[in-house]
Amino acid sequence: MQQLLGQLALNKYIKWHRSCADTETVTDLFFAHPTSLNLLHAFPKVLLMDCTYKTNRYRLPLLEIVGVTSTDMTFSVAFAYLQYEKEDNYTWALGILRSVMDENTLPSIIVTDRELALMNAICMVFPATKNLLCRWHIGKNVLANCKKTFETKDKWEMFIMSWNMLVMSSSKEVYM
Repeated sequence: MQQLLGQLALNKYIKWHRSCADTETVTDLFFAHPTSLNLLHAFPKVLLMDCTYKTNRYRLPLLEIVGVTSTDMTFSVAFAYLQYEKEDNYTWALGILRSVMDENTLPSIIVTDRELALMNAICMVFPATKNLLCRWHIGKNVLANCKKTFETKDKWEMFIMSWNMLVMSSSKEVYM
C-alpha cells in the first residue's frame, strides 16, 4: 500500500482513503489524475461506472469511472479500490467524486450495469441524475436468459436480429 500511495504521489494523482479505525488498514482508496479531473469539468454530462472484481492480487473490487467527451471519446475520470461492493463503499467513492465537481456541472446521466448497491449510491449522491443500464450488459442478459425460450434456431435468429435493430435505433421514430 505504501508503494501504491508513493507512486500516486510521484505521478501527482489526487487521492483519498478510508482506514479501519482499529488496525489503520486502508479499506477504500479513491484516486484521480488532475488532467482527468480537468476533462471531467469540461465534460461532466455522461459518466460510465463499472466495477471489476477479483482481478487483482488482493481481490478488491476496482470501480472505474469513465467520462465521455462531446466527440464521443471516453476518458478515465477516477478509480477506487473498495473493500466491498456495498452501498456504503460506493456512497463514499461517489461522495468524493461529487466533492471534486462543481455544483453547476453535475452529471445528467450515469450508465452502470445492474449493480443495485451502486445504483442506490448514485440515487443518494446524485439524486437529479438519471441512471441508465448499459446496453452491453442488457444484451448479455438477453443472450443468457432468452435463447432457451425459442423453439427453433430460425426463430431465435429472427428475434436477435429484431432486438439488435431495436437497440441500435438512431431515433425515437425508428425505435417505434
